[in-house]
Amino acid sequence: MITFTIQQQNLKKMMITNSIVHEKKDQHFNKNQYRPLPSILTDFFAFKLCDFIPTRPLPIGSKRTTPELVYFILKITSQARISCHIAVVALIYIERCKAALPKNAIGDQDTIHRIFVASLLVASKYLHGTCWGASQRVTETTEPQAEDEVPVWLNNARMANICSRFYTLQQINQLELSFLNLIKFECFVNPIEVQDYLVRHREDLLL
Repeated sequence: MITFTIQQQNLKKMMITNSIVHEKKDQHFNKNQYRPLPSILTDFFAFKLCDFIPTRPLPIGSKRTTPELVYFILKITSQARISCHIAVVALIYIERCKAALPKNAIGDQDTIHRIFVASLLVASKYLHGTCWGASQRVTETTEPQAEDEVPVWLNNARMANICSRFYTLQQINQLELSFLNLIKFECFVNPIEVQDYLVRHREDLLL
């Protein structure tokens, strides 16, 4: 219980810091509105993904078609309204996935984008219904809300809609299954593991 409390406090620091930054920008900010992930966390995502796997070089004369990674991370996490809890669990999944890769594995230009999408999708599904589930609910109001403001959990169809410029629903289904196969369907993450991850990366995350 002590470990779990410390872990929650660390994540709250991250969310509080982000909240303060946004409040300075807008003193009338709606407290129920979703706040994007702290930039330190999205930058850390990018760092971990860039270090995930060597990438096969583009053929001479061809142009890169994948979106810039940081832009992609910001777009997906904001439109999916990803919480800090989901982000940290997704990072743990990415670490598990990297450990399971063959020694000489080489990725394509969008491999890390696919890994990112799959990790968020699986993390959101795993956390739904757990003690951390409330973190994904960005408002407690009973007033009617616009469809794009209703706090809902990720599913494959919603992720495909968010990623419609890049992936179809069929591709989302396939990349999720491939990701689960890589981590051997080991989706369980206990509070101690989260705490250990945050302690190991406390300097990177400014905790």
